[in-house]
Amino acid sequence: MNKNIVITGATGVVGRRSVAELLAAGHSVAGVTRSLRGRRLLERLGARAIAADVFDPASLTEAFAGADAVVNLLTHIPSDMAAPGAWDENDRLRRDASAAIARAAQAAGAARLVQESLAFVYADGGDAWLDEDAPVLAGGTTATALVAEANAAELFAGATVVLRYGLFIGPDSALTRANIDDARVGISPSLGRRYAYLPTLWLDDAATAVAAALRAPAGTFNVADDDPPTRAEVDAALAAAVGRDSLRPAIDAVPALFEPVARSQRLSSRRLRDLTGWTPGVRGGIEGWRLIAGRQLAA
Repeated sequence: MNKNIVITGATGVVGRRSVAELLAAGHSVAGVTRSLRGRRLLERLGARAIAADVFDPASLTEAFAGADAVVNLLTHIPSDMAAPGAWDENDRLRRDASAAIARAAQAAGAARLVQESLAFVYADGGDAWLDEDAPVLAGGTTATALVAEANAAELFAGATVVLRYGLFIGPDSALTRANIDDARVGISPSLGRRYAYLPTLWLDDAATAVAAALRAPAGTFNVADDDPPTRAEVDAALAAAVGRDSLRPAIDAVPALFEPVARSQRLSSRRLRDLTGWTPGVRGGIEGWRLIAGRQLAA
């Protein structure tokens, strides 16, 4: 059945792909934005643009009126991740905006809330496969992701679906482009042990997971490549894509702020696959680099 969907974060790298995916599936889609650029982008995609303050429940309640489902994809990844206060805006979106969105979705009578989260909330699992029941361990840049999950579950009474995404890989991701630029001069983007597992996800597959979340039962779902690579495998694939023999670590010790993304997380996305039929189309951390580097050379 076609649904009315409202998306916060609709103009981001996952958001705009999700808009296109949901429109193609026949849903009516609106994105929340207050910028002229955002409105024009949504209109080009064929979606409606709604102006609202993502920190104001009253404003959002009006924006969500008539929505069958609300999808929160808000995020703000800083360009200089190690700068003092760099993550403040992202933390505010996860902590405060997620609460406002959950309350507004409830007040507007939406039946479903989809909340974006991260795979990096899991404790280090070594070689073990990690499903959604594996222990979580808040820390560093990921701590407020668990706050956002809790807000969605506790402040919204309908069906809440949490998507714990792996590391995004895609041609228009600023982080991906920075990783490729570093690799061209021989620097690895990976932190931590070379044999540790890194859950990765092609950006187009992140969007198809949003569509899958509309038919999934309430709950938390991992969303990553079927076979997460080790950091050594990621480095080898990235080096090959940029024409280098190998890459060297940028730093020797992992700062406490980034400790969660250096853990070994061999993520299993079987639950989402079994319950919705979702499957990734590209092994982001291995195939993705070659696809992006090839596009850049062609351009």
